[in-house]
Formats: sequence, structure tokens, C-alpha cells
Amino acid sequence: MGLFDINYDDLVLQVLPVQLRKDIMIAWLKCLVAPVKWLYDIFSANRSSNLYVLAHDGQVCYLEAVLNDAFDNIGRGIYITDGPFRDPLFLYTVPEVKPVWLGLVSEEGSTSYPDPEWLYTEAETYFLGICFIIHVPSAVVFDLAHLRALTDKYRLPGRSNYSVVTY
Repeated sequence: MGLFDINYDDLVLQVLPVQLRKDIMIAWLKCLVAPVKWLYDIFSANRSSNLYVLAHDGQVCYLEAVLNDAFDNIGRGIYITDGPFRDPLFLYTVPEVKPVWLGLVSEEGSTSYPDPEWLYTEAETYFLGICFIIHVPSAVVFDLAHLRALTDKYRLPGRSNYSVVTY
């Protein structure tokens, strides 16, 4: 038993003196305790919901767990991958002896050199618009608005663009 585990029916019997433990008195006190039990049930449900929210955060494993708990509790096939990312091209100095062919578009495929590499800015190489992709099995029936609401609740604030794909 924990701190918040209270059985009000047993508590009524334990607090009631032995001389007053008659069926009518016990029934009367249980009727008086019924609103308190109702509030306790609401409190317990809210507490367990809050403990679940506190146990899950924006990490990918916890976000996958939340989505699988909500939509695919048996198969648990929902998973998250990173969005498309273009690796930046690094240029080296001459002593590093790592040449990169920076050619023209018209030279592509026409020379003995490898195809030319293209330089991109940091903004172009960061993420290509989508930070992560949520993969949902096609057998799972889900409400897209509910899935997006759960994802927005638990995801990190900076990871704003994401996509939902069925497979």
C-alpha cells in the first residue's frame, strides 16, 4: 500500500466503535462516505494520468511508447525516424590531400573525373523541412488529429515539422 491507497469501506469499519457496528449504522456511514470515495476515484485517475505524463518526455523512445500505447497497444509497430538530411560537403586544404571535384553542370558525366559535388549553405544542409517521420502500420486505425495532438504534447518544441506516413 502506498501513501494514496485508501480503502474507505475498511476505514469506516476500523474507525467505528465496536458497540456501534450494526448493519444500519455501517450502511449509513458508507452512504456518507460515498461522495468522498467518488472524489478519491477522480483524484486517483488524475494522479495516474499525471504520473504517466511525467514519465514520458520528448525523447524518441518515449514518444514512440506514447503513440503505441494510444494507437497500437498490441502490435506496437509505430516507430519514428529522422527526417531527410543532406550531409554538408567539406572542402579541405591542399596539404590534407583530399581533393573534391567542383565542376560545372555541363561537365557532369562527360569527363573522367567523378561527377561534381555541390556546395550548400548550412540552412540547406540542416533538415530538408521535416525534422522526423512517424511511421504507422497500415493495419492501425487512428485519428490523424489525435495523433498530431499527442505528438505535439510530447515532442520537443524546436522539432516543429514532422510527417506521418503509413507503411
